[in-house]
Amino acid sequence: MAAKKKYKKLTNAEKKVNKEIREELREKGILPPVKPKLNRKKFAEEVREQWEKDGDIFYLIKGLRWMIPSEGSKQKVTPEQIGALKVMKLAMEIKKFEENLKAKGENQYNGMEFYKEIIAPVLEL
Repeated sequence: MAAKKKYKKLTNAEKKVNKEIREELREKGILPPVKPKLNRKKFAEEVREQWEKDGDIFYLIKGLRWMIPSEGSKQKVTPEQIGALKVMKLAMEIKKFEENLKAKGENQYNGMEFYKEIIAPVLEL
């Protein structure tokens, strides 16, 4: 079994040359421009506000179908797709919990119990 090859770290001069090359390639349009980071908190607030005005469950389901990985896909599953899949898992677990509650003839439950049994296990996946 061959030993794993160790690569030496780049020197500061090499890093500087690489950075200059990247900048030059961006100016020529060969490399795409640096994408600004998403302000997640602001994005979440904006989407929640917009959902309150224009949200529609029918289109939420369509959107989820576009987010989840297709069957038999050879690509890696992204963190975004995991988030969408967790939402789907939560919906199924909540449905099962409420059906069990109805079967027992109950219609109320403890919020903390609900969180510990349903929400927390899915969030920790």
